[in-house]
Formats: sequence, structure tokens, C-alpha cells
Amino acid sequence: MAFGIRRLTMDGVSAEDIKVYSSVDTKCPSCGGKLVFDPVEQKLKCGFCGSTFAPEKIELLKQLPEIDTGDADEKEDDKCEIVCDNCGAVLITDKSTAATSCSFCGSPAIISRRLSKQFRPDYLIPFKITKEEAQEKFIEFARSKKYVPRDYFDKSNLNNIRGIYVPFWIMSSRCQVSARGDGIKQRAVYKDKYSLMSDFDVKYNNVPFDGSLEIADGLMEAIEPFDISQRIPFNSSYLQGFYAQKFNLTTENLCDRILSRMEQYGRETAAMSFSGYDSVKFGACGVRPYDLEHTYALYPVWFLNYKYDDQNYMIAVNGQTGKTDGYLPVDKAKRRARLVGHRIVDILLVLLGVAIFCGLLAALFFAGMRFIMSGAGLVFLIALFSLAVPCLGLILLGLRVNLQSAKKTEPFFEFLTRPVAKLSAKRHESYINLLNETNMIVGPRPSADTYYDSKAKIEFKNNEVFSNIEM
Repeated sequence: MAFGIRRLTMDGVSAEDIKVYSSVDTKCPSCGGKLVFDPVEQKLKCGFCGSTFAPEKIELLKQLPEIDTGDADEKEDDKCEIVCDNCGAVLITDKSTAATSCSFCGSPAIISRRLSKQFRPDYLIPFKITKEEAQEKFIEFARSKKYVPRDYFDKSNLNNIRGIYVPFWIMSSRCQVSARGDGIKQRAVYKDKYSLMSDFDVKYNNVPFDGSLEIADGLMEAIEPFDISQRIPFNSSYLQGFYAQKFNLTTENLCDRILSRMEQYGRETAAMSFSGYDSVKFGACGVRPYDLEHTYALYPVWFLNYKYDDQNYMIAVNGQTGKTDGYLPVDKAKRRARLVGHRIVDILLVLLGVAIFCGLLAALFFAGMRFIMSGAGLVFLIALFSLAVPCLGLILLGLRVNLQSAKKTEPFFEFLTRPVAKLSAKRHESYINLLNETNMIVGPRPSADTYYDSKAKIEFKNNEVFSNIEM
């Protein structure tokens, strides 16, 4: 009689009955290979191409539907693409609208071709700011900056502005947030430091992410927000006389930006939930988006591409609200003139100090001469001179005296010259600040309270623990 042998595990369950789970179902977004969790990096790693991905990013990718990139149909025969041979930007416009240069890099090397892929935004926000109003916004913005070149204000430059419908992916998502930070309570002399912990579930609505590779993300965030209540279903009639850029960044490409922005909003929302602190700062923050919804929209933006010293500078005006921001060059001649003025002030301060010092010496000299003329003055002067010579020698040799007022030992000469040294340091710092002034910094993105759903109640699970006392 033949007996079959059945392998059993330690708890009596056959190995064949055990279902093996693996990451084979989770494909690498880069190459389609198998992803395996790396305990060292705490990320999913592809064994084929070596790419690593945060688990949160893979989970987010699974929630994003595929983008429809079907061929254009007869409904879009009145559209054409304007392609820049230099930077690769693709703009969509009606066939009657002419273009002589690229709106992003200023290159004249552009070609026109038939619309190659379906152009299907879900909705758009129409332009409300006219070209003339936009020109005024560009002028006001430049006047608020320093050392802007004069030819920026030339009419020939301001006439180059273009109205472009920029592609945006509009994200709405619920997020599970776990944030950790510190809170400070200021007392008369000391500071009480607390460790803060906050766990909550929140929804952020209609957060825009531009889908353009050619436009700086920070610039688009700086001119937010747009009023989403004024959006309308896409109608190509609104494109007449304007341009519309086709997206070249998909939601898959934007995963890192989405997670980064949600983490920042998670920290800001957590900070708003604590009161009674003089300062609150959250650092570590984990966010898990779910119930993700996204739409594809076109938002109105006026652009001015300004060229200076063979470099392009982009300024943008929100075509709905008029909010303006951008990058501007610094006129080196203007800044040099300001630096020369700064140095002239330094020289005048030195001359003033010398004049005051000389005046005091002259006053002491004449007072001393009168004193010497008296009988006892000559004896006193000889005694003073006898004591002053060795004292001066000791000072020059670096004699250090204990200054009770400063509660530390330091050179007496340094003590005497400290006010002058402080003034000199401040003037030097001011000079360096002038030297490093730049117009290449745009404003911050809108805060979390701009986009979180105020109608949905947030259940905070907060905890605060006293940490230590700081001076």
C-alpha cells in the first residue's frame, strides 16, 4: 500500500494551502518591473531599473485614472498647434491667431501644425482682466521692485504680453494626517517647550497643479488662488484671440508635488489646531490621500517674457483676479550707483567722526594750555606724563583688564573702539545686503485654509507633552 507524503508546517497547515502574497501586483511606474520593499531605505525598490518610490506615492498612483490622449477629431479642425523648436512648448489656438515668437522662451523658431491629439479640458475659467489692465499690473509690479532695467517699461516690451489658458490638474482629496512638532510658551525669562502630536482626517478641495513643463511651478502657485465658482464647461469659443497650452505633465508626473503640498498643508492645519502657544512649528508629517478626485481645467494667465542680457524673465498676471508675480533682472548700473551712494555715506560718517575727534582734541588742548599757565598745572602735567607713558605701553602690548560692566576679560582697546566696530559691522552688513538684492524670488503659495473643506468637520486627536525649559 502506497502512502502519499504531505508536507506540514509547524502549526499543521499544509504548505500548499498557504497563499503567498508578493509585490508582483505592484508594478514599477518607470519600467513595469517588480517592486520590493527595502527595509533600509523604507521605500519600494525596483529590481530592474533601481528606481525607488515611497509607498504613499504608489498608493496615490493607483487612484489616478489614465489620461485620454486619443487623436483629434473633426470638432477640433479649427484649432492648430504652435510648436517652439527651441524649448518644445506647445500652444493651441484658433487658426486665425498668428504668433511670431514663443511665449515662454522668446524664440522666433516656431512652427504651426494641425492639432495632433485630443484637446479635452473639463472646464475653464474665462479671462476677466483685459490686456490694458494686465499691462498696468506689469508696470505696478515692476515699480515695487528695485533696480529694474528702464527698457522693461517701454511700450514695445509691454505690447509683447500674451493671454494663455494654462493647463491645470485640479485635485480634491481626503487626507489622513499624522504630524509631529514643537510648541513654545514664553515666560518672563524662560521658555516652556512642548512636544505636539496631531492626528486628523481632512479634505482639501480644488487644489491646482499646473501641467506645464515650461512654466515655473512656484510662479503659478504665487498667483493663486483662482475663484473656482466662476468656472464653466469647456467651450472653444473662449479661446478666440487667446492661446491655450496643452499639458505635458500628467497627474502621474505630479505625484511628488501633490504629496509634498499635501504634507505642507497637513503641517499648517495641525498648527492651526493648537492655541495658547507663542509659536508652533510642525516638522515630521505623514499624509495618506484617499478618495482622490481630479479634473483637467484651463486657467487664464497673462504672460510677459522679458529678455535681458541674453536671459529670459517671466512675469505672470492672474487673468481672473489680477494678482501679479514673477522674475525680474537687476540693472547692474542702477545697483552700482546705489552701492557708490552707500560708500559715500560711509566716507561722510568717517569724516564726521574725525571732525568730532579733532574738535574734542582742540578743546582739550586749549583747556590744557590754560591749565598749564597756572602754577600747579605744570607739576600736574609732568606727573601725568610720567604715568601715561608706561600705561600707553602696556595697552599697546595687549594688556587685558577685567571690565566688571561687561563681566568678561577683553582688551581695553577693544572696549574703547566697540561702538565704532558695531557701526562698521552694520554698515558692512547693509552693503552686502544691497549687493545680494535680487528680484528672482516669488511669493508663497496660498495657505492650507484656502483649500481645506470648511464644511467638513475635522476631528483632531491632539496631544501635548511638556518637553523642557529653554533660556
